[in-house]
Amino acid sequence: MTRREPLVGNCRWIAVPGAADARGRINFVEPGKGLPFAPQRLFWLHDIAPGQWRGRHAHRRTELVLIAMSGSCRVSVDDGRAMDEVTLDDPALALHIGTWVWHELSDFAPGAVVLAVASTLYDEAEYMRDFETFKREVADRR
Repeated sequence: MTRREPLVGNCRWIAVPGAADARGRINFVEPGKGLPFAPQRLFWLHDIAPGQWRGRHAHRRTELVLIAMSGSCRVSVDDGRAMDEVTLDDPALALHIGTWVWHELSDFAPGAVVLAVASTLYDEAEYMRDFETFKREVADRR
């Protein structure tokens, strides 16, 4: 299990509250508690074919919190200055990806399920899907 801070300044780990007893573990996310934004959209990635990826984009306005509900995957993040790669594999540890961060999910374990909590409703216009465009826009913001 990888538990280290990503080098990218606009990303961080978030401990997901929970409890455990002889029956097992429970973790939960509550709007207004522990998240850096009020959730507007939830979606999950599952049944990802071997060798496939998800993401490969950045957002201008949307923040994400990713939680591995089952299994694992690799997450690469790049804010235009620094890049890092982490493993998402603990349902009690979420990865917050801020705005203006290029992210890619890959190397999904068989049966992996990743929950994404988004700060905005879906809006295709705020996505940056071309890495070169992303790098130019990030450089222009400096």
